[in-house]
Amino acid sequence: MHSSSRLLLLVLLITGLTFLISDATGQTTYTASITVQGIPATMSTKIYVDGSANTTLSGGQSRSFTFAASLVTHIITVDFYVPSSEGANGTRYYNKETSWVFTAGGSHVFAYTAQYYLSAQTAYSSADGEGWYDSGSLAHVTLKEGEIDEGPGTRHVFNGWSGDASGMALVSNDILMDGPKRVEAFWKTQFYLTVETDPPQVGSPTGSGWYDAGGQANFSASDVVPADQDSRLRFSFWSGAYASQLPTGNVVMDRPKVVKANYLAQYLLVVQYDPASIPSHYNETHAGWYDANENVQLGPAPTTLQVSSVERLRFVQWTESGSPSYDVSITILMDKPHKVILSYKTQYYVDVRSTYGSVSGSGWYDTGSNAKIVAASSSGTWPISYALSDWRIDPPTGKLIKTDDSWTLTVDQPYLVEAVWNVDYIPIIGLVGGGGAALALLAAGVALAYRRGVLRRGGPTVRPPRPTPVPTVPAAPIPSGATKICSSCGNSIPVSAVFCQRCGAQQEVSAFGSLEDKVYEYVVKNQGVISLSKASKDLGITVEQLKEITEGLKKKGRLA
Repeated sequence: MHSSSRLLLLVLLITGLTFLISDATGQTTYTASITVQGIPATMSTKIYVDGSANTTLSGGQSRSFTFAASLVTHIITVDFYVPSSEGANGTRYYNKETSWVFTAGGSHVFAYTAQYYLSAQTAYSSADGEGWYDSGSLAHVTLKEGEIDEGPGTRHVFNGWSGDASGMALVSNDILMDGPKRVEAFWKTQFYLTVETDPPQVGSPTGSGWYDAGGQANFSASDVVPADQDSRLRFSFWSGAYASQLPTGNVVMDRPKVVKANYLAQYLLVVQYDPASIPSHYNETHAGWYDANENVQLGPAPTTLQVSSVERLRFVQWTESGSPSYDVSITILMDKPHKVILSYKTQYYVDVRSTYGSVSGSGWYDTGSNAKIVAASSSGTWPISYALSDWRIDPPTGKLIKTDDSWTLTVDQPYLVEAVWNVDYIPIIGLVGGGGAALALLAAGVALAYRRGVLRRGGPTVRPPRPTPVPTVPAAPIPSGATKICSSCGNSIPVSAVFCQRCGAQQEVSAFGSLEDKVYEYVVKNQGVISLSKASKDLGITVEQLKEITEGLKKKGRLA
């Protein structure tokens, strides 16, 4: 059978069936009613009846349609979205069931649901979640990336949501879709600050990192960085994007920046002391840390350091790397760590004393050295002399060693060395024949010495004040044959001579009594210790005259 024949048969069957139904019910038509809800009255949706646009209905409106009673199925359709475009100002209405299929009369409601558009904007990366959402639902916006590198030292960092979204995470907080929503991802630009050191990898400088554009970046470096016990690095200055000699600084981050901390090598100069007590009296203040290749002067060190009145330290030398320098100042080139020794020698004072004669040996001596002491073995003049018998040493631990003409003392501490003398009575035997007059003169001198306190048994003593002179007795007549010595040529001439018989020089004429007083005063002046030959010469008389006058003074009681 041809297709056209089959189509004709189908139409006849439907027509006959419709006729049978109508005949059975007695109705030839029926009514189908629809109502539109959920959209504003200002909006409308199109109505399609059996696929053909028929009319429009606004929100809340209804419409009825009449159809011939038959077994034919009819369909009424409305728009999915109102408005059918993307929506006005982010709002639209959606109908999930847009079709009503029926074969008999009835009614149907097309209910629309409001939907709102969520828009998302971001300057960098991309956001998920933008679109339409049913009214009352919860929405979220999600960023794919939170950091975007733009180039070396520059990046953009997500800094939270703004607009109708909130939160700092890449996924926003809940957004209640009760109207059109607009959200924006907020970004900030950051620049990287690089903090370097020269030499590299010195210490741990702070401040490297990302900083917000326009913000301030603070950074710092260590003042000193130890290398070993006596070497280190000292911060010198900043270079690069910052210049300063302070170890801390800051810059405004308007671009990627690099700052560099520059260091200098330093070495330690140590001063040691020998002996260790030196710093109590002198402390070298120039020891310490110095920049590499700097010249440092030590000293001048004092040549002596006074410890006490009898002890001191004597400068010896500076010693550096085993090489001595005997100048009081030394210059060190700090090309490496240096250790310098300042050396002094301990000295003690030896005090050598003597009541009589002259002695030598007093002075300062290095510890361990020998002091040489020299003294005469005897002292004094006629008729009394003193003999050196011993030495008194304080402290007594010191030992004197006798050599040929001196004594030696090993100096290991301060010493007081004092000579001990004994009195030696030397008789004037042999003087001018060794007669009784000489012995008498000796006895007179000794007696006068005792009277004047010059002598005491066992040695010398402190002399008392000189007694009042004995009054002068009347002058005695000049002995016949008395002579005197010419003051010009030394010739023996009479006491009464006015001129010298040899040289003709005029002479002083003195009465004998005046000469006696002169002899007495001479003996008193020399405290009874005189030499006949020297006294005769000093007085300008002969030895015989001197002996005669002293005998006369004894008889008168003026000499004992």
